[in-house]
Amino acid sequence: MHRKSLTLATTVTLAFGVIFLAACSGGGANPPAQFQAHDIADFSGYSVAVADFNNDGRLDVIANSLGASEVAWYENPTWERHVIIEGVSSVVNQAMADINGDGIPEIAYQSGFAMVAANSMGFNTIAMSQGDPTMPWTTQQIDAFPTSHHVAWADLDGDGELELINALLIGEESVRPAYDQDQSSVFWYGQGDWKRGTVDDEIPGIIHRVRPVKWDPGSRDQLLVASFEGIALYRAIGMGDAMTFEKELISSGHDSEPAPRLGASDVGMGASGSGRIVASVEPWHGNEVVVYTEQDGTWQRRVLFSDIGSGHEIAVLDLNGDGYADIVANDQSRMTTRNPDGTPGVHVFFSPEDPATGEWIYRRIETESAMNGCVGGDMNEDGRPDLICTGGGGKIIWYENLGNEEAETDM
Repeated sequence: MHRKSLTLATTVTLAFGVIFLAACSGGGANPPAQFQAHDIADFSGYSVAVADFNNDGRLDVIANSLGASEVAWYENPTWERHVIIEGVSSVVNQAMADINGDGIPEIAYQSGFAMVAANSMGFNTIAMSQGDPTMPWTTQQIDAFPTSHHVAWADLDGDGELELINALLIGEESVRPAYDQDQSSVFWYGQGDWKRGTVDDEIPGIIHRVRPVKWDPGSRDQLLVASFEGIALYRAIGMGDAMTFEKELISSGHDSEPAPRLGASDVGMGASGSGRIVASVEPWHGNEVVVYTEQDGTWQRRVLFSDIGSGHEIAVLDLNGDGYADIVANDQSRMTTRNPDGTPGVHVFFSPEDPATGEWIYRRIETESAMNGCVGGDMNEDGRPDLICTGGGGKIIWYENLGNEEAETDM
């Protein structure tokens, strides 16, 4: 796959769920990274991703919007916008992979989305460059299923060929406000005939995100799914059309309230020292940033922060180069006369050496623009992972990683 995968406004340390003022990090963890914001485009995006679209060695940017009628990418470093598909509506997500080996990634995208199944066409389409990625691309529709909402590429059977994953948001009978009247599904498609296969069609309520991960050793990818059910891990058994899937519930997530304040909104996994963490935003579109650590074979849930205005996605990556995965949570809330306490922006949590009990350091690196999602990528090839974010605040922003803050020595 061709993905490599500001002034700091707020500084606190998070320990055992209680917020303490702090300014330094201890143990083996590095100080927090610093970021400088650069506007890429004025665009009210729903999701964002990075890939090298013109095979020049630099990561470019793609973002979609439910209100746009085009699919376009932004060329690094000038951020020139290239429209490659026109005449689409309600594009909700996209994922890239170079499946034909020409050095230019294909784009799987989902369009015709609506929150009511009867109004959602749920088109799943593959777009392919014809050699010049700045010119219009050809498209092949591979499926149409109502409320198709999240898409990803993963090698489920470990044969070296990627499958396409499609997670529906809701089942046909689920309606607002609870969205819990029906079950939802995750599908997969093999290259070539793009025949639809089923990972699971009995997931209650809403599925918000599906994330491919390397959970187990070997060549296969596994899937983490965030839904009303919480966080579930899926492992494929067998090969090709004969694949079946085993399910392991990692956590029920936020389970103390009825739907729709239920489960998890997004999930990510990252290496942390000699182990790993799982992180999530909970519940769906919720207010909690949660980290999970494994102890004696079970996953321990720890709420790091509960003041997100409206959480959407999460990113898990090592931003400060210490070998401990950090957590990035987006906030799509807005400050309005009716909601003066909105907390729009990007919330970053830097891991301690012990993520289960240590002090996490918090930085809010965006305080004005509502953000739906962020991804990591080294945009200027300086060896440091940057953040690229978009949302309803009307911007695509590159947050350049400037390196770590100076550690305080007199505390």
